[in-house]
Amino acid sequence: MRLSLLATCGTGFLATLALAASVPAPTKLTSLCITGTEVVVHTVEVNGQTVTTSQCDLVLSQRQSRNPRHARPVLSARNRNLCGAPCTTYCNGGTGGPNPFDCSALAAAIQNGGGFNISPHTTQYISSASCQAWIVNNSDEDQYYCSDQNNYAGVINYLAFNCQASTGGGPYNGGSCHFYDNPYIGYVEVGTS
Repeated sequence: MRLSLLATCGTGFLATLALAASVPAPTKLTSLCITGTEVVVHTVEVNGQTVTTSQCDLVLSQRQSRNPRHARPVLSARNRNLCGAPCTTYCNGGTGGPNPFDCSALAAAIQNGGGFNISPHTTQYISSASCQAWIVNNSDEDQYYCSDQNNYAGVINYLAFNCQASTGGGPYNGGSCHFYDNPYIGYVEVGTS
């Protein structure tokens, strides 16, 4: 059973919240990275909390779609711009998710950062206190994504506050937002650090 709700967050961020009767728990970030490829990109202090941005090469270049209509696409565009791209939100079953206020600190740290490139088959992740957010590029091309409240920062806040243990329909343990409802392109995920 799947229930879809349309929700607006921030100033224009639009997401579809898809709730399933039994959604698998998120993949632990450490299992996404090839050992030895993790690199700290930068560290900053935000409201007394250390926020660290890192990246790594992915062990697997695909994640099973939660939407059975998707097969692995053949992508032909170069430097795909995902700024403003729709994404479908999936809350992960379980308890003990991140403190949403820790996730807000992450969002505040990146919201004025412009945009960034993500190389094929890599992930960039940020951590602070109990929250970790990562963006995964499962495609064979470079991707560009914006950091503002209408994109990455807004998705982090939306997932943190709408996919937590106390959320109606839960309990949940974070969640993910799949670009074009297809994780083979890429996705943003929020979970416990």
